Amino acid sequence: MKRKNWIIISVITLIIILVGTNVIRTLSKENPEVKTVTVGEREITGSIMIPGTLSLKEEKFIYLDPEKGKIAEILVKEGDKVEKGSALLRYDNEQLQLEKKQNALSLESSYLRINQIKNQLNDLEEKEEDLEKQIGEKEAEKQIESERNQLNIDLKMADIEARQILLQKETIEKKLGELEVKSESSGSVITINSDALTTQSQNPIIHVGKINEFVVKGTISEYDSLKIKEKQSVTLKSDVIPDKTWKGAVESVSLLPEQANSVMGNEDQAVQYPIEVNLQDKKIEAKPGFKLIMEIETEKRKALAIQLEAVKQDGEIQFVYIVEDGKAVHKEVEMGTASGDFIEVKKGLNKGDSVIVNPSKNLENNMEVTVE
Repeated sequence: MKRKNWIIISVITLIIILVGTNVIRTLSKENPEVKTVTVGEREITGSIMIPGTLSLKEEKFIYLDPEKGKIAEILVKEGDKVEKGSALLRYDNEQLQLEKKQNALSLESSYLRINQIKNQLNDLEEKEEDLEKQIGEKEAEKQIESERNQLNIDLKMADIEARQILLQKETIEKKLGELEVKSESSGSVITINSDALTTQSQNPIIHVGKINEFVVKGTISEYDSLKIKEKQSVTLKSDVIPDKTWKGAVESVSLLPEQANSVMGNEDQAVQYPIEVNLQDKKIEAKPGFKLIMEIETEKRKALAIQLEAVKQDGEIQFVYIVEDGKAVHKEVEMGTASGDFIEVKKGLNKGDSVIVNPSKNLENNMEVTVE
C-alpha cells in the first residue's frame, strides 16, 4: 500500500514539474527580453575599396636610342640632384657631323652662286648704258631683255636653293642638339644602368624621379568610374604594415579606359579605367612597388540609420522588428549604404522608432516582449 502511494506521489510531482516547466517556457516565449536602438540621423559615408601600387609621383626613364648614335658620355651619377633641363648624357654621331660639314659647304657654294648672278646683273646694267649711247634706250633695253630675265630667274632659283640648305641646316642643328639628352623634370638620379648601353638591352639607362613625392596607381571598373571623382578622400593600408594607415586624395580618373590586349573569345572582358591617388603623408614606411588597399570615400551625407545587426534577410526581403505597445512588430524595410556598423534606412522606418537589435530566431510578429 505504501509503495502504491509513493508511486502516485512521484507521478503527481513529475506532472507538476512538467507543467511548471512548460508554463515557464511559455511565459519566456511570450515575453522575451530584447534590446532596442532608436532610429535616428547619422552621417553616412559610402566607400569603394580597390588595390593599387605605390609609385613615385614624377619619374622619367631614359632609354638607349640607337638612331642618335653611340653614347659618348653619361653626365650624371646616382644620387645627383637635377633640375628640369639638366644634361644627363651625350651621344656621338659621326654621320650628323659629316652632314653638318656638307651642309656648310653647300650653303657657301649657294651664296657664291647668288653673288655671281648679282655681279652678272651689275655687268648687264653697265652694258645697257653703253648700248643706249650707241643705239638708243629702247633698242638697248630690247637687246638685253632676254638675258636680264634669265639672270633674274637664275637668281630666284639660287635664292630658293639657299633657303632649302638653310632649312637643312636647322634640321641638322636640331638633331645635334638632341644628342644631349636633358631631364624633363627636377628630381634625383635614382639609378644608372651601364648594362643598358648595348642595343640589345630593353632596360632604361637612367631613372630620374622625385623620391619624396608619391602616388598610388590602380584601375577601377566602369561602374565605379561614375562614383569616383577628383579630390575625394582616400585611406590607404598595406598588408605588409598592418598597423599603419595613410591619407590621400584622388588626383585623377582617366577619361579613357586602359588599352587591354584583345584575346580571342574574350571581347566582353571588363573595362578598367586608370586612377591616381595623391599621397598626402610625406613620411611613409612603404616603398615604391608596395601593394596598397585604397578605400575611397565616395559620399558623405546625413540619413536615417540603424545598426547592421538589427536587419534580417529572408530571400530578397529585408526586415526588422520594432517595438510598439510592448509587442515586436515585423517591418519590411529597404536599406541603403552601409557605413561602419550602421546602415542607411531608405524605406519602412521613421525617426524615433525603437528597433530590436539582433532579434532571436524565435521572435514572432506581435509577440509581447520586454525591453531591457
